[in-house]
Amino acid sequence: MFLKKNVTNFKPSSKPAAVSRPTPTATPNPPTSSTSSAGHAPTQKQEPLFITVPPRPQRVLHSEAYIKYIEGLQADNKYISPWEKNLCATQENVPAPDSEKLQNATVWLGRKADQHDNVVAALWSLRNKLLRDTLSLQKIL
Repeated sequence: MFLKKNVTNFKPSSKPAAVSRPTPTATPNPPTSSTSSAGHAPTQKQEPLFITVPPRPQRVLHSEAYIKYIEGLQADNKYISPWEKNLCATQENVPAPDSEKLQNATVWLGRKADQHDNVVAALWSLRNKLLRDTLSLQKIL
């Protein structure tokens, strides 16, 4: 005598199931699974919301100042910059800057440059004040 268990046969539908794609939103949607029966069907993996672009190799462009800095490190220099030369510089023994550089400095300084005779005098005044402040820090320390 055999006892029959109450078993129902499962036959999937022949119609393709509607697939809903996640819309790109700020908050991710909870994962949905298409289960026809309680836990017997495998769950579908969701597609990623964002696909990253493969990285491209980028050329590194260094400024002229950075290249000089690197060259100075490779040489047997005691200091990074020629500070002794910069300390002895005056408006008389340094060549005048280009007119394009002066125009850029005029835009950068704005109305404050009008307090001086010209932009070059304003920049030299700024340089001297910064050097005095720097050297006074050394005296305090």
